Amino acid sequence: MARLETKRLILRSFAENDLDDLHHFAQNPKLGKMAGWQPHSGLGESQAILTLFIRSDEVFALELKETHHVIGSIGLHRRAPSGSTPEDSERELGFVLDEDYWGQGIMPEAIMGILAFGFNHLHLMTIWVGHFASNRQSKRVIEKTGFHFEYELERPKLFADDAPVTECYYKLTVTDYRSQQAKLENS
Repeated sequence: MARLETKRLILRSFAENDLDDLHHFAQNPKLGKMAGWQPHSGLGESQAILTLFIRSDEVFALELKETHHVIGSIGLHRRAPSGSTPEDSERELGFVLDEDYWGQGIMPEAIMGILAFGFNHLHLMTIWVGHFASNRQSKRVIEKTGFHFEYELERPKLFADDAPVTECYYKLTVTDYRSQQAKLENS
């Protein structure tokens, strides 16, 4: 897996010594609800997810350069919003950030790094991303990083005590990405 750097972050493979950092943010009930998973109830659950992340070539740890702590994850997943297997030239972006770091521009920075990797090194043509309609934080980050709204769809309830959820999907094509980058370079 590639190792990427932004101004404040290192995007890298997860490692066994990331367990405590992963568990710290994954046990937050607010994050799980916003992302569609149950908060981790113990280290064993976090260890199982960490093992999956280590084996994956899709998920990067977000390491804060200043502290060397993992404060979230970001991935380019081989799936499409429809749940079908996408073309080789498409991936779906997924991300989560420790609540302690919200509102600091960290996730847009990480997304811009992963977009550059996806379009310039993986030669993707389209990157999709989605959020639950109630997740205004993710919506703001997604729009800020140049994605264009495509459609909404209603999903059945995620957990037994939940109502069905509406998901909003956005996409960014390589053409749009390159146009945005050219505008940034010329400004």
